[in-house]
Amino acid sequence: MDQRTARPQVQTRQHLFDFLQDQMQTTYEDLTEERRLAFESTLVKTYIFEVDVPQDLDAEQHASMGRFVQALFLPKGRRDTLVSVSPRSENGFFELNLRRGRQEAVLYLDTATNRRFWLGFSISNATTLDWWVDSLSQTQTAFDTVWLWPSFLESVQARGIPRGFGLDYDYRKFESDDPEKTAYLKMQLWGGSDTDALYKLLRSNREFSDKVVLAKVRMKEFAGSDNDDIFALQDLKYQGKFTTRGTSFRVHAATASFVRASYEAKIRQIEDNYTIRWKQSDLGRLSLEGFAIHFVPQQTEIPVETFCEGALRGTTPFRLFGLTRMVNDYSAVSQIVDLHTGGQFSLEIHPDLISLYLAEGACGNSVARFYTNLQHTLGASFRVETDSGDSVF
Repeated sequence: MDQRTARPQVQTRQHLFDFLQDQMQTTYEDLTEERRLAFESTLVKTYIFEVDVPQDLDAEQHASMGRFVQALFLPKGRRDTLVSVSPRSENGFFELNLRRGRQEAVLYLDTATNRRFWLGFSISNATTLDWWVDSLSQTQTAFDTVWLWPSFLESVQARGIPRGFGLDYDYRKFESDDPEKTAYLKMQLWGGSDTDALYKLLRSNREFSDKVVLAKVRMKEFAGSDNDDIFALQDLKYQGKFTTRGTSFRVHAATASFVRASYEAKIRQIEDNYTIRWKQSDLGRLSLEGFAIHFVPQQTEIPVETFCEGALRGTTPFRLFGLTRMVNDYSAVSQIVDLHTGGQFSLEIHPDLISLYLAEGACGNSVARFYTNLQHTLGASFRVETDSGDSVF
């Protein structure tokens, strides 16, 4: 059926959830009967976005937020793109029509339930949607995805029964001349709960454990212990994208809410507790507050000069531009500008340690992106702690 003719006139979030509930059930029945489905063709997709909404923008003003959404979702420098934003009857809820050449996608956007972390829902083609999200991440400083590190993905998968995992380790940006070093490891395995046993076996292997970096998890989550027929089979990628099928959209919505709330709590904890700032006492004395965040590799050494050249030049996936100075043959310091947000922080980089000093006003999402991509490129076994030894992640 043509998606454009099948799409109802969604005006509220409840209308949308009812529509997606029907879509999930139809898709699951098709999968059960046909045993196949075109690549994510009509599956429900849910995205979590991190958005820097201007302080002076009144989120209660539906028209003002609509204009902001219109500007935000148009990738800069992409002349073949067009965005049409249709405000729905419920405040903070929008329908977006995204066009790129002959490709078209519809995204329903919830900006009201969380001012900073928005939710997007769609059944459109995944290739078009993913290209759009990636383009916005690269061209809009007020827009970023979330960045879910491997242990976070493990905690989400633990809400249900494991049904698979995807690995993504790529050391090629930081290649050495050592022919014995594994440069790339990518694997996807979907199936039953035995996939969890294989994942744990790989993680326990001394040769490969540092390169077993979760990029995606799949879990089957039920509404309750006595409701085997009410479930959602969900894939969650490290950049906050869900792909869902099953019999209950509400189960999926609860998982998405859990991920958003847990992630936001961690980001705000970083910003509140670890940002380096000056504080003035009642007597007028200044004192320095906050902690450095230390990233300590457990099974590898950091190739300092190569890392600075590969990770701090403004390219994806780190999107960090650093003014770097080698202190000696083994260590460097760098003043960083996050090209996503314009925020700043400092790094001290050593073979056995990276120390991050987050400037006041900088975004905690930058730290999550840095940590997640450290693992995807340098290895999974990083300990992250403060000066006092407290664990950050």
